[in-house]
Amino acid sequence: MFPIERLQVYTQAMDLARACAQQAPSIRDTDLRSQLLRAVRSIAANLAEGAGSGSQALFARHVAIALGSAKEAECHLRVALEAGLLATPAHAALHDQLLNLTPRLVRLLAALRGNAKRRSD
Repeated sequence: MFPIERLQVYTQAMDLARACAQQAPSIRDTDLRSQLLRAVRSIAANLAEGAGSGSQALFARHVAIALGSAKEAECHLRVALEAGLLATPAHAALHDQLLNLTPRLVRLLAALRGNAKRRSD
């Protein structure tokens, strides 16, 4: 098991979830708001679950799911912006956080898959 609090990507995912929760009341479409919040919470939750799995292969699987959730959140943010449900400055701030987080997830996934592959060779 890996201490999740030591992963900067987890801290960033939690920060994003918190920031989205603060902006969520401004999104009047309850379905969109709910889906956005679920997607950003899923990023952090999957990182935590994967870190607790005890297996690098399982951790990698959860990081891949977290990456998918990040892309889903990106879509929800864009829909909220284009529908006029989220102000441009709020969208920009959340989108910037997401754009900083996503490549870190990609690098973590690549590292975990690389480690798993080396172990199996």
